[in-house]
Amino acid sequence: MQEILSKKDIGERIKDLRVKNGLSQATVATVLGLSRSNYSQIELGNQFPTFNTLHVVARYYSKSYDWLLHGAELRQTLQSPVNLSEMIDDLECSLKKFSTSLQAMEHELKAIKQKHARFK
Repeated sequence: MQEILSKKDIGERIKDLRVKNGLSQATVATVLGLSRSNYSQIELGNQFPTFNTLHVVARYYSKSYDWLLHGAELRQTLQSPVNLSEMIDDLECSLKKFSTSLQAMEHELKAIKQKHARFK
């Protein structure tokens, strides 16, 4: 079963982090180098954050990309040592899912541009 990245879920996780830390949208937007409006659109789930934005958010709140994107940490058991092969497979799977999401976003953007061009 292929998991689909949800802009809304990612935005809600990012918003929850901000609220739990008692920060304003303006403060976090400044840290991210975004306008407050652009940051607000991410929280509302109207747009995906860029890789750079995800990187800064992950470091700022000490969270993993996996948690930001999927709401769960990488599956590791305390009894067994970290399996490098499994980690690489998980990363490859996440990257494939992200690539698929980017392709879908590119398709949406092209459709919006075509629609916009008709109204000019």
